[in-house]
Amino acid sequence: MAIKLIVGLGNPGDAYVNTRHNIGFKLINALVKASTIGASKKATLKSHVYSVAFGEHKMFAIKPQTYMNLSGEAVVAVMNFYKLNPSEICVVTDDLDVPFGKVRVRAKGGAGTHNGMKSVIQQLGTQEFMRMRLGIGPKPEFMDSKDFVLQNFTASERDVLPGMVAKISAQLIDHLNESVDVMMNRLNPLTYLENDIKAGDSRGT
Repeated sequence: MAIKLIVGLGNPGDAYVNTRHNIGFKLINALVKASTIGASKKATLKSHVYSVAFGEHKMFAIKPQTYMNLSGEAVVAVMNFYKLNPSEICVVTDDLDVPFGKVRVRAKGGAGTHNGMKSVIQQLGTQEFMRMRLGIGPKPEFMDSKDFVLQNFTASERDVLPGMVAKISAQLIDHLNESVDVMMNRLNPLTYLENDIKAGDSRGT
């Protein structure tokens, strides 16, 4: 079944714009920019809801405005309003266990330690929905996970982030009508960095 809703998880507010936890929002921004129609935005249903199209594929993209831990409330509100099934959504999250510049597409699975995904699973009552995990790792051993994800990307990461997210969104758009298995085979092996992170750039600053 074709994807009809892409959910990018993150936290609203200027303080969180450039944090690692908000890379899901950045992917939504890239999808909106790539839309072949003028992407209309509505602040409703506990989300920023965008109507987008890629060729003849029309769909919705959202950025929940509930804060990360209550993301599921926004997802369910949008799904109920547009009468969507879990099989028609893709939830995009950050993942500190996936290297920066890589993605992991899965057809289903648990939440791990990600509180936003935990909320989505709890509210939907199922793990049977597509998810795309965007790598933000590795986390330095000395740093707490919460501190790491709420920290801004480093300067070197910010240099390559726009191009990286644009490449990921382009690959996602190209395969929206494919099965999850095909998307996994096409997207998961790729590296999306334009260039290497500068040597010596600390992940803790």
